[in-house]
Amino acid sequence: MLDFCYVTVGAGAQLVAAWLSRRGYAASQCGLANVNHLNDLYALFVDETPDQRHGYRGLVRDPETSQDVQLSAVPKGEMPVAYLSFNRNGYSTYCRVYRDYQEWEQKRNPERYQNTVQHGKNYDAKNMLHVFRLLRMAEEIATTGQLHVRRPDRAFLLQIRRGEFAYDELVAEAEALVDRVEAAFATSALPDAPNQAAAEHLLRQVRRTWYAQASR
Repeated sequence: MLDFCYVTVGAGAQLVAAWLSRRGYAASQCGLANVNHLNDLYALFVDETPDQRHGYRGLVRDPETSQDVQLSAVPKGEMPVAYLSFNRNGYSTYCRVYRDYQEWEQKRNPERYQNTVQHGKNYDAKNMLHVFRLLRMAEEIATTGQLHVRRPDRAFLLQIRRGEFAYDELVAEAEALVDRVEAAFATSALPDAPNQAAAEHLLRQVRRTWYAQASR
């Protein structure tokens, strides 16, 4: 959490750990007090008495687990040496992203992850394969009106899965494919909407055939 706490220095700010190190202070010497009307901004006091008789509580209860700063009772008349700002929104976003990453680590497919490590190109090759499969199928549908499930470009797709291409090269090609797909659909002879009656007729045919075979 302290990585999201900054101390005012002149007209700028400095990470609190760097500020403490530069000044030669320990976090345990510090006390924080609210600044009225200013959210997440705190007056920072330092107890430089020999026995630290002010009893300041430090900046946080536990640097590893705390979710908020810790306030101290400050003797009347003490002057703050600086002001500390806690970037609460930034810290919350970081925690959410980190939790999502940990969840992904726990649920990821070990075989796919190992494949990504082995080919060394730093991208999910199976996911990239499907990007190209779907884009090329979309282009074929727009230009020919046909859907080819058994891919004539199978060898190329397997090359992607083996990580034989650089990431930037594949991204550039995918972006060009997106442009071609959009252009193809803009001039395609395909109808704007499917023929619902024909689709329902085909569905009934398939079901009748299936039920007839299943009842034998």
